[in-house]
Amino acid sequence: MIYRLAAICFFLALYACNSNTENNYETKKYDTPTSGSITVAVDEAFLPIIQQEAKVFENEYDKTKINIVVLPEDKAIQLMLRDSIDAVIVGRDLNSQEKKEIERQKTVVRSWVQAYDGVAIVVHPESTDTTWTIEQLKDLFSGKIKNWKDVKAGNADAEISIILDNANSSNYNYTSTKLEVSDISKLKIYAAKSNKTVIEKVSKDKNSIGLVGYGWLSNSDIETEKLKSSVKVVAIANIQPSQVSLLENTYPFKRECYSLVKNGRMGLAFAFASYINQEIGQRIILKSGILPAKIPAREIEILKK
Repeated sequence: MIYRLAAICFFLALYACNSNTENNYETKKYDTPTSGSITVAVDEAFLPIIQQEAKVFENEYDKTKINIVVLPEDKAIQLMLRDSIDAVIVGRDLNSQEKKEIERQKTVVRSWVQAYDGVAIVVHPESTDTTWTIEQLKDLFSGKIKNWKDVKAGNADAEISIILDNANSSNYNYTSTKLEVSDISKLKIYAAKSNKTVIEKVSKDKNSIGLVGYGWLSNSDIETEKLKSSVKVVAIANIQPSQVSLLENTYPFKRECYSLVKNGRMGLAFAFASYINQEIGQRIILKSGILPAKIPAREIEILKK
């Protein structure tokens, strides 16, 4: 009797230990493509679109729950590599170091390009500096331009404040890579924690310039129109961000939006990423004002007279 009791206690302790060390990852295996709950980390630049995608997906598959957490791009990917997150929505694919880690783990990461948007640059609504060249932006982020008077003759003698959402966010990562800037420690930069807050701060500070995901400005709903009207969107090399300039590949700060799912198991994370990449998901992206990876076909009925 004592032996049996000791054996039961041993196996219960072993089970509890396994559960704790795997951070409940075993429970994730019980989700299916149409049921269960997952956690998706989203870089804040893409939050408005992914919230719409999750809402429609959950309405169609009412036994699912997509839990969205907002994280800077780099942190989101690191958590996925450690199996703490089921999927991520970010502005880039894995880099070389991250791919080596996947190889070391002897697993795979499935990636989809879901959409194309851009990093938009915004200034105060009273600003007249609404067109910047690539060279001017390089000079700004390298510290060569620090004052508004250096941007254009007649501007105020005032230091330029750069406002972004977060260090290591997709907006910062893309811009620094595009402009080939590695050291921003000497710049006057503020992290506003969200794209919406970037817009709000720029709307109140005449000496600021901000970086936001174009998806925060592209929709036609009332809240987005209010945000958009509170600032001016800068044209880069005379091109404004728009669905047309993204389609024609003329906007210089165009970028991809990726879904990344680790392990490739045909569960809910895989199904949600696939859903975004298919007809309904791509139509949601199209309606949001950015560019879907696959342009949905339009059916036109021709009536015979």
